[in-house]
Amino acid sequence: GQPTSMPWDLPATSSWEHQGGLVFIHMESSLYSLPCSPIEMEEADPTYQWVQDRTASKSFSVTKEGHLIFQHFQAGDSGKYSCTISYMKHGVPVSQVFHYSILGYHVLGGLETVLLFHSKLCEKEWIKRFLWSLQEKLKQLEMEQHCRFQLSGTFCFSSLSSSLEEFIIQVQLEVSPFGSHWDKACKSQHMETVTECYQQTVQQNL
Repeated sequence: GQPTSMPWDLPATSSWEHQGGLVFIHMESSLYSLPCSPIEMEEADPTYQWVQDRTASKSFSVTKEGHLIFQHFQAGDSGKYSCTISYMKHGVPVSQVFHYSILGYHVLGGLETVLLFHSKLCEKEWIKRFLWSLQEKLKQLEMEQHCRFQLSGTFCFSSLSSSLEEFIIQVQLEVSPFGSHWDKACKSQHMETVTECYQQTVQQNL
């Protein structure tokens, strides 16, 4: 009769588990790309599967290179993720699993800034017009620097250092380094370099 195949004749499946580590993602990131493996792997025709908290119920956006894409990262996206790379090596199925803890963060408030202006007037209507003009200038600066200004207080008081009747207008601002389009430069990057670009941009902005 024909010899029967025994279980030990079948190719075994090789599997490795790795700790990918902690990943911090800024809460106002509009695009973030996380590679499946933190190291460069050159395997033939690999397949990728991402799961969050050991469940694959959530629909993920994954590139053909296996990068997990977060569009407009939210607090609820934080958690434990793992990615499995599966491929064949010498006819044997191989899988490698990389585990990540992804934490969203944001910078509370911003930098407190006080601007002082010398003025001949301290009338309420005049100050309103002055503040409107100042905020228009700050909007231009926000667009150029990709930051954000929040007016937190305005005071007008007599100047004691001048013999003339003069006032000082004190304007308090909260400055956030993460304004509109702060991560614009990273959107045009290749997926392989987006993560590094975000880290560098956050450090530069801060």
